[in-house]
Amino acid sequence: MQSWHSLQEFSDLESVFRTALPMFAGSQKVSLVAHSDLQGVLAIAQLEAAFIDSGLSFRRRFVSSETQMEQAAAPFIKVTSFSEDGPETMLKDGGLIISPKEMEFDLGTSGKRRNGVIEQVAQCAVLSEMLSSGGILVKRMRPWALAGAWLRDSMDTAFDAQYSRIKDLLCEEGSIRTVCMVEVEDCEVMGLSGISSSLLDRMRRRWHSMDLEQRSSAMSDLMLPALENATPSTARIEELGWKRILSKDWKRDMATMLHRARREWPEDSDQLHSSRLLDGLLRTGEL
Repeated sequence: MQSWHSLQEFSDLESVFRTALPMFAGSQKVSLVAHSDLQGVLAIAQLEAAFIDSGLSFRRRFVSSETQMEQAAAPFIKVTSFSEDGPETMLKDGGLIISPKEMEFDLGTSGKRRNGVIEQVAQCAVLSEMLSSGGILVKRMRPWALAGAWLRDSMDTAFDAQYSRIKDLLCEEGSIRTVCMVEVEDCEVMGLSGISSSLLDRMRRRWHSMDLEQRSSAMSDLMLPALENATPSTARIEELGWKRILSKDWKRDMATMLHRARREWPEDSDQLHSSRLLDGLLRTGEL
């Protein structure tokens, strides 16, 4: 597992987290607070993994409003999409507030950099690694560092520098691999209208006997109807068709699990549902 916090592009974030670490080193319980939604579950999962692995005391709290968020007593880590001082991760009132932060991402080996926003789940993954770099649960939660970026709508309008960079880093360290949808036995089509289920089934039966050229041609035929539609975006189609995210022992790809978790979310922001989902994620590594 790579040390993301030691990379130059994460230096500003690392500096804030490094200053915050002494707050969580004592015997006092740290409140881990987030909104009762899927982003909150994924972010707190990263933090709880590190706290459990390193034997630090904590209490979990899911909230339904910013007012409840503000009531947390120090020491705390609050994960929120909103900050009264603007979108920035910061130290305040005896705790750490993690919210979307603008930064520059390195784009592979090209040497180019691209402005983007690192959202809360990925930030929590960086902090989690700093707290317990070799922890068993931290490693189990590592692939989900990408999930927060997938849930954002930025991929539907433009190139998402965060998603691209975090995915590359996860692939490089072996936490995930990318496969086409044919190689995922249990996956949701997810808005790819026009996709032929019968063609998809035939491709799955023949996939291992097909050469590279045959696979490429078959995938083009399968995905053509989706590419002719206005939505989803080309970036989404590419990820859903050719680059599904899998990790070790996952039975379903990341997009499928996130889609089903969203679909099954209760209409009222249920804290109990959030806690149960988080418990299962920590236990199995899957949603």
